Amino acid sequence: MQKSPDRTLATALLAILFFHMICESMVIPVLAPTLASPISEAHDMLLGFSPRLHKFFYGISLAIYPIAIFICAPLLGSLSDTIGRKPILTAALIGTVAGSIAQGFGMEFLSLPIFIVGRILVGATAGVDGVIQAALLDKCSTQAQKNRYLGMTLLAMSLGFILGPAFSASMIDENATTLAWSIPFFVLAICFSVTIPVLNVTYGSRRARPLKQSTQKVEWFKGLRDIMKLKNASGATRLLSIFSLNQIAGGIMVTIIPLLLIQDFSFSVKKTAVFMSVMGVFSALVFAFGDRLIARFSPFAMLRATLLTSAFCVIIAATSPFEAVMWAVTILFPAGFSMSYFALISIFSQSVPKEHSGWMMSVMSALWGLTSGIGMAICGFLSGISDILSMAVCALIAAGAFALSFGERSIPEIKL
Repeated sequence: MQKSPDRTLATALLAILFFHMICESMVIPVLAPTLASPISEAHDMLLGFSPRLHKFFYGISLAIYPIAIFICAPLLGSLSDTIGRKPILTAALIGTVAGSIAQGFGMEFLSLPIFIVGRILVGATAGVDGVIQAALLDKCSTQAQKNRYLGMTLLAMSLGFILGPAFSASMIDENATTLAWSIPFFVLAICFSVTIPVLNVTYGSRRARPLKQSTQKVEWFKGLRDIMKLKNASGATRLLSIFSLNQIAGGIMVTIIPLLLIQDFSFSVKKTAVFMSVMGVFSALVFAFGDRLIARFSPFAMLRATLLTSAFCVIIAATSPFEAVMWAVTILFPAGFSMSYFALISIFSQSVPKEHSGWMMSVMSALWGLTSGIGMAICGFLSGISDILSMAVCALIAAGAFALSFGERSIPEIKL
C-alpha cells in the first residue's frame, strides 16, 4: 500500500520552506543599493569606504546565509533525530524571528555588524530545511512520490525566491528618512511568528526526549564527518564535483546579476526586484514540472542539457549590451541552474538505500550552503576588481561542471 505525507502537515512544512526563501532572496533589492552600489551617502552602510570593500562585504553578507546552513544543517539534523523534529523546528523558527528583527535594526541604523549578526541567525536556523525535506521523503513509499514531494519542496522554495525581492521592494521607500529599508524584515518576523503555533498544532509527534539525555547522544561534529564520508564514498566523487561546481557558479550568478542590472543598465530598486522575481517564476516552473522531465528523458540527459544551458546563460549575461537580451537570462538561469540542481539531488536520492535517504538530503542541503556561499564570496571579491572577471570565472566553472557530466550515465550505488 502506497503512503504519502499528511496534507496538513505537508502544507505546514512547505510554508516554512517558503518563508525561509523569502528571507534569503528579499535582501537582494536591499543590499544592492545600500551596500554594493549605494544610491547616496544617506543610504550607505559603509560610508567612507572604497567601492571594492563595498562589493566585498556585499558578497560576504549574501554568502553568510548559505554558509551558516552548511555549518548548522547537519547538526540540526542530528539533533532532530534525538530530541525530536517538532522541538528543533520550533527552536529554529524562534531563532529565525530573532534574526529577522536583528536584520531590520541593522538596516534601520545602517549598521553592517548588526545586519550580519541577524544574517547569521537566519542562515543557521534555515539549516532545518534538509530536515523538512527528509521528513516528507520518509513518508513516501515510491520513487515517483519522492520526486513529486521533492519537487514540491523546491517549488515552495522557488516561490519564496520569486516573492522575496518583490516582498521587500514593495515596502521600501528610499526617499524616507526612517524605516526606509527595515520594514520588510520586521514584517517577515511577524510571518515567522505566526508559523510557530501553526506548526505545533499540525505536527503530531511523539514526546520529545529530555534535552540533557538527548544532547549527550548527539555527535556534535557528525554532520561535518558525514560530508567527508560522502566525499570519500565509492561512486560519489565525480557527482559531488559536478554539484559543487554548478552551485559555485550559481552563487556567483545570483550575486552578480543585481550589480549588472544597477550599474550597466541603470535599473531601479523596484525594477531589479521585478527582474529577480520573473527569474524566480521560471525557477518555480522548472521545479513544478522537473519530475516529469526527469521521468521522460532521464536525470543524466537533463543534467547535461541544463549544465550546457548554465554556461550559455553566463556568456549571455557577460557579453550582452542590450537590456532586452538580459531579460533572456530570466529564462536561461532557471532552465540551467535550477533544473541541473533538481537532476543532481534526484540522482543522489536514488543512489543510496531508503534508510539513508534522509541522511543524504541533509548532507546535500549542507553542501548547497557551502558551495553557494563560496560562489557568493568569490563574486564579492572578484567584482571588486572587475565584473567581467567575475563572470569569466563563473563561465569557466560552469563549463567545468558540464565537461565532468559526460562521465556519468547511470545511477551509481554509493557505498557509505
